[in-house]
Amino acid sequence: MRNKGFKISYELIMVFILIGMIIVFGALTGGLFFKPSTMIGCTSDVAYLGVQAMAMTMIILTAGIDLSVSYQMVCSAMVCAWCFAKFSAAMGAGPAIFLAVIVCIISGFVFGGINGFIAQHTPINPWLITMSTMYIFQAISWFFKTSFAFAAGNPVVDIGNKKIGGIVPTQLIVLLIAFAIFWVLEKRTTFGRYVHAIGYNENAVNYSGVDAGKMKFWVYTLGGIMSAVAALMYLGRSWQVNQETGMNMNIEVIALVVLGGTSTAGGVGGVTGSLLACLIIGVLKKGLALMGLPGTVYNFIVGIVLICSLIFFAYLQKRKKMVSRKMAIANMDQ
Repeated sequence: MRNKGFKISYELIMVFILIGMIIVFGALTGGLFFKPSTMIGCTSDVAYLGVQAMAMTMIILTAGIDLSVSYQMVCSAMVCAWCFAKFSAAMGAGPAIFLAVIVCIISGFVFGGINGFIAQHTPINPWLITMSTMYIFQAISWFFKTSFAFAAGNPVVDIGNKKIGGIVPTQLIVLLIAFAIFWVLEKRTTFGRYVHAIGYNENAVNYSGVDAGKMKFWVYTLGGIMSAVAALMYLGRSWQVNQETGMNMNIEVIALVVLGGTSTAGGVGGVTGSLLACLIIGVLKKGLALMGLPGTVYNFIVGIVLICSLIFFAYLQKRKKMVSRKMAIANMDQ
């Protein structure tokens, strides 16, 4: 109950921070920030990061990490773009884009599955596993041509660049659908309960008869699939992809999850906080851009907030251990 109470209060704090940031940026930009197009643009700018953050939340809940998500996204985007360029002339744009999307999702499944397989069958630290595969995926991207670019109206661009009713971008819709799926997965299924339990005590999960390794395989595989979805969204947003696309993007995804209240020690947090963190980061990016401030200011602010979050959760972890120790001593005295 203590953890649940903290989580709710932390999420409420994030809601107040989000509202406060909107009001402040609205005042600083002379009301420009309050325009519907600006507000919607805040989310579409970071939606592809938010989609990856949904899966990353599940990974970190198991006390894991995936440093390779950005290059999984790059590889999947490269595969999609290459497949469309290769077969569009022979098959036509419609069948070619359908094939490209299917191959893109399959590639994400394979990339994530590689991380999951290693995490399932070896005791190697997830940091080392995914740091190694990050370099492997980066190298794979260099097997393709230097870059792919698309013109307006290209079906690849339309995947992630359309607006429903001319107002709501598909990027936002995909993010909300991903959130709904992962919220149900985390809160309403035994899989989600086991994910939290692995973060608390993996040995206890194994002793209960549940294969924690298999659970790890699937959370990392889900990470790969969502990286492939993010690849489609990124292509629609930027109209191009190259080998440098994924630089530092993995850090942004991890930052969203940590800022959302998920502990890197595992077991504590959830996708709701990650979604709120995504909205906060989107507002911060758009607000600073409208004020004409450079990206270095954004990086500085996110870095400071991230450090403060890590210190805060380290304090909570220490306090939790102290409470557990006192309870154990009290039970021994009885």
